[in-house]
Amino acid sequence: MSGYPPRTKGPDIRLPRLRARAAALLLASTLLSALGITAAATPASAGPIGSCANLGSFTLMFRTGGDDLRGNSEVIPLLRTTFGDVELQHVWGGFGNNSTHYRTVTFFNPNWTVNSCTVTGVKLRMISHPEWHEGPDNWNMDGFALYGYSTTGSYKYYLSASGTPVKRFTGSDQWWSTLG
Repeated sequence: MSGYPPRTKGPDIRLPRLRARAAALLLASTLLSALGITAAATPASAGPIGSCANLGSFTLMFRTGGDDLRGNSEVIPLLRTTFGDVELQHVWGGFGNNSTHYRTVTFFNPNWTVNSCTVTGVKLRMISHPEWHEGPDNWNMDGFALYGYSTTGSYKYYLSASGTPVKRFTGSDQWWSTLG
């Protein structure tokens, strides 16, 4: 994975700060592996890119571990901001074991925007909608990234977390959040 999501619009802006963070994370994980040290999850990497801008769309990356997200389950992403949580469009499952999926979303209300400098993190909620013959869904999320784009299509915000798992969602433990 290159660290950049598939783009659907706007210029592809590659920033040295993001590459430096990725290189530092790779170096740290290589050193930990060499020393035989494992960690359940790495801290989230996050922040505005460049000057403050109004965000209008997002690409979400979900990496699933050994327990899939069923097609009848949904994930509700919320941006944490200095003025409260702001809901993004819901993402429906069908994420197989050990797979990576990208989804492009806007705000739940497509007329909303949020300034990139007011974003303080993200929350995710998994909601299971089991069929009559199955119990509630469980899901191992081994990686998550949020790429925020300004209303003009510029890459302006980034947040990521990875681990094995970052979060195990269950019917009784449906929430995950991180600051960034």
